[in-house]
Amino acid sequence: MLIFNFLWALTLTEIVELTVAYLLGFRKKSIIITIISVNLITNPVLNYLLLLNYHFSFIKHNLIIILFLEMVMVFVEWKILVYALIDKPKNLFKLSLIMNFCSYISGVFIFEILGIYLSYIARSLN
Repeated sequence: MLIFNFLWALTLTEIVELTVAYLLGFRKKSIIITIISVNLITNPVLNYLLLLNYHFSFIKHNLIIILFLEMVMVFVEWKILVYALIDKPKNLFKLSLIMNFCSYISGVFIFEILGIYLSYIARSLN
């Protein structure tokens, strides 16, 4: 189940962030491949850190820690994009920020809806 959740989060992130990049005009093959590669690195790391924190309670699990880690990911992804694509840093920072914002909001929305739906199914089975 854990691997399924990680893969689902990664898939959702890839879909949302590639869509955002495309809509913002980042359509070159090299950019798409870079975004996919960056997410293959950063998304599992973020979710693993959140899982470790949740399990061991290093820091109280709340919105602040999630937003802090998301901002760290924005910065890390931005630096990787600048290094890999050799483009204007300001444009790539905006791209990283918007992609991560949209994927975070989408994830919260979808997992919340999915959680409500699954709990409804579980209650109806009893």
